[in-house]
Amino acid sequence: LLILFTRNGHALLAFMFSRQEGKLNRQQTMELGHHILKAHIFKGLSKRTGISSSHLQALWIGYSTDGLSAALASLRNIYTPNVKVSRLLILAGANVNYRTEVLNNAPVLCVQSHLGHEEVVTLLLEFGAAIDGTSENGMTALSYAAAAGHMNIVSLLCKKGAKVDYVDKKGQCALVHSALRGHCDILQYLLNVVWMTPSQEQDSLRKSQALQQALTAASSMGHCQDSKLSLT
Repeated sequence: LLILFTRNGHALLAFMFSRQEGKLNRQQTMELGHHILKAHIFKGLSKRTGISSSHLQALWIGYSTDGLSAALASLRNIYTPNVKVSRLLILAGANVNYRTEVLNNAPVLCVQSHLGHEEVVTLLLEFGAAIDGTSENGMTALSYAAAAGHMNIVSLLCKKGAKVDYVDKKGQCALVHSALRGHCDILQYLLNVVWMTPSQEQDSLRKSQALQQALTAASSMGHCQDSKLSLT
């Protein structure tokens, strides 16, 4: 009975948001998504309609707002992400490559990699986020994760095909960013990843050049001893 009462409460709040005049803002969109998921209004209907409840929920929130992508990239959902609501927003049509207002207008994947939200990174990749999408300074999700010391995300991105030798506008790749901040475990991991065959493209960096840059960067930040151990 308590569960039913709770679901009814969420359903009433969801209908309240849906019936508001005009489209919902980012905050309201997130709230609506939360209440839609908690209400379970479409539970059991999939057998009769042939449409899954998750798609019906996505249609509901999609018709209620024009800001699905903005809600996905909202500051609230970036710093305290709701994975289930984020999935609902994506199913409804939110752009997984939407640019945020932080980290030089970085795409959502870059920001979540920087913050270490592994579950959200996995979700974004599942729905086709550009793995080598960059912020305005040219940093990719891999560089942000390496700089922040998030080993699990670095490993995940590499396994999904992230370019290890991709350089930003300063000419630095993920290896250099890990060295600058003394993340020797990540530095060692990136050294052991299979690098692309060197090309003439500006965003490609030879492994030997990256090694030299990493050592120089580490030395400048006082991580020389650890880096030498990792580079040998």
